Amino acid sequence: MEKVDTAQATIDKYANALFLKEGPDKEDYQFIFDFVDKLDDKDIPHFRNTMKPILNPSTIIGFSFTKPFGYNGDFFIIEKIYQKYSNPNKKYKKWDDFFHYFPAAIAVVNRKAMAIEIFEKLNAKANGETKNVLILGSGPVSETFEYFEKTDNNSLVFDMLDLDKRAISYAKNKNKKHLKSMTFFNKNVIRFSPNQKYDLIWSAGLFDYFKAKHFVYLLKKYYEFLNEGGEMIIGNFNIENPSKKIMEILGDWFLHHRSIDELKSYAIQAGIDKDKIEVFQEPLGINLFLLVRK
Repeated sequence: MEKVDTAQATIDKYANALFLKEGPDKEDYQFIFDFVDKLDDKDIPHFRNTMKPILNPSTIIGFSFTKPFGYNGDFFIIEKIYQKYSNPNKKYKKWDDFFHYFPAAIAVVNRKAMAIEIFEKLNAKANGETKNVLILGSGPVSETFEYFEKTDNNSLVFDMLDLDKRAISYAKNKNKKHLKSMTFFNKNVIRFSPNQKYDLIWSAGLFDYFKAKHFVYLLKKYYEFLNEGGEMIIGNFNIENPSKKIMEILGDWFLHHRSIDELKSYAIQAGIDKDKIEVFQEPLGINLFLLVRK
């Protein structure tokens, strides 16, 4: 008799049950998280193969897995997360609904709200004086769009930096009413040299793709482009991210997760005084933000 792999048989059983009802219901969510967290490395290829029917661009997790734009965390998937988009096709809708329940996805939406709040505070402090803002890895530029839409007396001028021309094209179209306050640069963040200094440099979802040495290098580089009293704020996923394993296994989405102490140590390595360094977080504590002042 052929030996049956009980782990793989269990995977098949649960996956087939989910496919039969065209995706998970809310009461299934925590079970799936727990099930994935307990998967042995040797069972991951079989699990991915079993989940193939939804690991395609028709679902958000499948979009991440297949990477139609060639890289993780592209502007289009971030926009889908921001908009809480779910595919109306009933074959995929429940899977997208489930994705938006991921703590990591909720944290990404939270960081957009935080960005808008930070822009609003800077604008209020400006008292009509122009304040310059640089966004590194600008993506869909949804946070800036929402800020503009709710702000009557704007004093902020934005420079947007992104390596993906498609992201810039999308962002320009989305923000066409506000382009007088925005300049876009299709440049590599490592090679880009600003021609001015800024009151705020913001980067929410870029630095957790960099190794430590590149993180420190870029922090040190862009710190020099802050005005006196200016702030640079860098987002990075916390090591305590309950969605980490499911994002890696089903989304093939890998990040450099970091702790509060690691982020502070990078700033010190970049030559920034301790009293000008702090770390804050969004409400779930999954996205950390390193803040350094000039």
